[in-house]
Amino acid sequence: MSIKTEMQGPSGYLKKVRDQYLPSSRQMAELAYQRYTEQHGFDLTPDYIYQHADDVLKDLFIAETEIFNEKNQQIVSSVIPYYFNEIYRQHDENYPETSQSMDRLASLYSSVQSNACTQPDFVAGISETICPIIDVASFSQKQSAKSRVGNTLQNHLQKMFEICNIPNEVQQRQEEGETIMDFVVPNLAAVSTMPDQVINIECQTTLKDRFRLTTGKSTEARMKRYLATMTGLGIVTSRDIKDLTIGKLREIIVKNNVTLIVHLDVKTQSIAKIDADLASLRSQQNKEIEINELQQLRNLCQNKLISYRDLFNRDIRSVQTYWSN
Repeated sequence: MSIKTEMQGPSGYLKKVRDQYLPSSRQMAELAYQRYTEQHGFDLTPDYIYQHADDVLKDLFIAETEIFNEKNQQIVSSVIPYYFNEIYRQHDENYPETSQSMDRLASLYSSVQSNACTQPDFVAGISETICPIIDVASFSQKQSAKSRVGNTLQNHLQKMFEICNIPNEVQQRQEEGETIMDFVVPNLAAVSTMPDQVINIECQTTLKDRFRLTTGKSTEARMKRYLATMTGLGIVTSRDIKDLTIGKLREIIVKNNVTLIVHLDVKTQSIAKIDADLASLRSQQNKEIEINELQQLRNLCQNKLISYRDLFNRDIRSVQTYWSN
């Protein structure tokens, strides 16, 4: 058994450290909201969210990323002390390789006390002993960050809906065995009475290939279908700035008839890119087919590529007006 095997997985001791220092994704969202209010000096109100939904969501993402990085550093720096105090000293025999590393640390400590170890030997011994443990912990935390961020968008949207008193249900399915829907506004029961006045929002933090799983979900065909993402800003990963291509826009909006929700800046940049490509094509010969396809996408973007402010002020308010009557 290797240190990596001992540390990772549901029975690995890194999970014990995470359970102690890392809150759940819902708790992280609440901590992010608390940090947001502290940094901005006010609690979010419905009016403020309706006017500034895009930047509220962006700032909540940034706040949670800051908190996760702090927790991540705490976990990596605590894994060896935790193991030494809670596992090694308790004579737990489930992690022999890591315990051998603790034996070496104890031996180094004894050598220092007896002056049998030089400073260079002590530094080299410490580095050789703890680096494999720290390397595995650091890598595992990076992987954990990727998996946890998937719930971030849904959690923050749900908080904003809560503040705005927008009725919604999460993780619902119409019948056993059918696809689970991230959000249903106002509720699942409304689907059976007037499905075309119900909003189904699926959340994808970025638009890698997994967005096809979302756009291909088998839900009630008459529901208003939306895909929400925070890609394109570089706040989820530094590489997502170029994530939203014209090809993906066409696949989501035209092929699948799904309304795409992005940050206002990303919406503005995407439309500008389409306009620039249209202008370039029109300056060339024999590009009628490409021009027509791109023009179709540009026309659909008027209603099918929206910002979060559009979502709150236009689309959600529209169905709320219907269900309040």
